[in-house]
Amino acid sequence: MRLIKQLLSFTSAGLLAVSLFAASAAARDAKIIKKVGDGVATVTLANGSQVPVTEGMTIPENATIETKAGVELYVEATPGVIATIKADSKVKVEQPKAFLNLDAVLDLQQGNIVSQIDPKAKAKYGVRTPKGVAAARGTVYTVSVNGNNYSVATFSGSVVVTPISATGALGTPVQVGSGTVQVDGAAPVTLANAPASVNVADIAAAAVSAVAVVAQTAAAAVAAAAPGTVTQAQTDAVAASTALMTATVSTVVTTAAAQGTGSTLLATVANAAAVAAPSQAAAIVQTTVAASVAASNAAAAVAAAPTATTAQKEAATTAAAAVNATATAVTQAAVQGVTQAAASAAAATSSTPTNASVSASAAANSTLTSAATAAAIKSITAAVVTEAAKSTTATTVTATSLTATASTAAVVGASAGAAQGATAAAVKSGVSVATAAAAANTGASAGAVTGTATAIASGSLATTTNATAAASAGAAAGANAAAAAATAPGTAAPVVVPVVVPVVPTAPVVPVAPVTPVTPIDPSINVSRSGP
Repeated sequence: MRLIKQLLSFTSAGLLAVSLFAASAAARDAKIIKKVGDGVATVTLANGSQVPVTEGMTIPENATIETKAGVELYVEATPGVIATIKADSKVKVEQPKAFLNLDAVLDLQQGNIVSQIDPKAKAKYGVRTPKGVAAARGTVYTVSVNGNNYSVATFSGSVVVTPISATGALGTPVQVGSGTVQVDGAAPVTLANAPASVNVADIAAAAVSAVAVVAQTAAAAVAAAAPGTVTQAQTDAVAASTALMTATVSTVVTTAAAQGTGSTLLATVANAAAVAAPSQAAAIVQTTVAASVAASNAAAAVAAAPTATTAQKEAATTAAAAVNATATAVTQAAVQGVTQAAASAAAATSSTPTNASVSASAAANSTLTSAATAAAIKSITAAVVTEAAKSTTATTVTATSLTATASTAAVVGASAGAAQGATAAAVKSGVSVATAAAAANTGASAGAVTGTATAIASGSLATTTNATAAASAGAAAGANAAAAAATAPGTAAPVVVPVVVPVVPTAPVVPVAPVTPVTPIDPSINVSRSGP
């Protein structure tokens, strides 16, 4: 994923923090709050003229926003509503019809939108699909459109989908509650039972990543403000975005348990969100584990009752085991995401006019410093241990065991990110992407090995076994993804494909996590790609 590598500018961060859940003078016009990524995004006005998207620009009614690969936009659709328009999408800012009784409507003609609405704003907002309008107040939901097909998935609150015929006749409204999805006008079903046409991992990763980015930006604005200058709007924005993120993550945890995908789905989501919003990684992981612990404790309470059935007792045992698996999986995924994002962003800003400098850049940026690695691992593992301790059942989650697996994940993330970033820089310079990818692979592998040795010597990494192999695998994954994504010199910056280390149970006393061949995440599962 290349999108999050564009570091948030102070201006865009401030715009998003102030605009999120705050009043606006132009209630009917949309506003581009933040553009993330190097891809092309344009606005076509009602008169047919087309202009490039810029942060802070106002989008009048009847104008159409288009995003190409490698870019996503955060748009204030109306006060209290932030819509994330994912890559490869086409959205028209519609003039709301009186009979809809809405303040703002985004007509999603193709692609994906993640909408998050402050419950306190009482905003009346909807997204038009080919067959109706999905409207909500105080929620997080995704809408995907592909031709005449669409889906509406809700992660917090509820959405009301009102069918509208070709003649404009309104049908019977259908409520899509939290944790459910409606596909092509059919009756809503739980996300766990979604039809094959709905990629639950995609839409879950898109939803959590979007709310995490908003939460990160809101928190950053408060942290950067001078003492005594933080406004009530900024404080409210932090509280609202954090609440929406917590609710969204909780829904994903419940879905994973019901779907039977467990830690696999949760790791995918945690990785995507950590890459998109590194400073929120610990909070995302903590919320995920907290939801898993709550489910386990509830199951244990039921199983303890005198009337508990065999099935209920077995469910409690399964839920308890899920806490351990979830804690390990999301820790690995989040640490990898954070280190990958940092290494990729650093390498992508380098000037790399030759293949030799591509290799050097990758090597330099994948050399893990003990301080950076220790900080990422410490904050995330501490959050997990804190929540796991609240479990009423015995867990094997300890700082020692988590650090062991997380350290290997950090190596993979740093090497993959450095390879991707260096390759992206080479593409911008016109260097052959195929040879640049190979050079980045070589450089990142060497750099990761060197950095690993340094970190081990300083005590930052708890395990040495297979660290070199993990670094090589991570670098190869990043380089191969880059080569596959770009077809010719000078093409758009390729997309990062996160690589999640397989979950390997680790004994608390022996901090060694054997790493089997690294399995890359499905390339479609990426916060900054096309989304759901």
